[in-house]
Amino acid sequence: APGAMSSFSSGVMISKSEADRRKGDEARMRKQGIDPSRGEDLAWGGAVVSRRQHRQTKVDAEAEKLREEAEALPMDPLQIIGKRPEARLKWLQKALMLASKGRGRVPIGSVYDIVTQSRFVSGVNHGVGSQMR
Repeated sequence: APGAMSSFSSGVMISKSEADRRKGDEARMRKQGIDPSRGEDLAWGGAVVSRRQHRQTKVDAEAEKLREEAEALPMDPLQIIGKRPEARLKWLQKALMLASKGRGRVPIGSVYDIVTQSRFVSGVNHGVGSQMR
């Protein structure tokens, strides 16, 4: 078997890993019916042992849900002020939650502009007003 190695490898072995790779190549050649000792290695194209798996970008389901909620949240002051006080409270809670988690999807400045209008708190009873704080 020393002659088999020399006929397959025409040069000097550089490292242990190179020897292991060539040993594996010889085993695969024999498995395919090619005799590496007879110089038939010219027909040997090698073999791909492993191929890199490219990572697929995953769309975070939670981020997608936040984006959809932020798009569905009304930001028109007249539309929000026209709601019942309980609905304004619900809008405020949702807007603040999305502004804190949504990475700029709901601009906090716009929420502030709507909340600071005097009409936003008009008609709000004590219970709803205390929840808005």
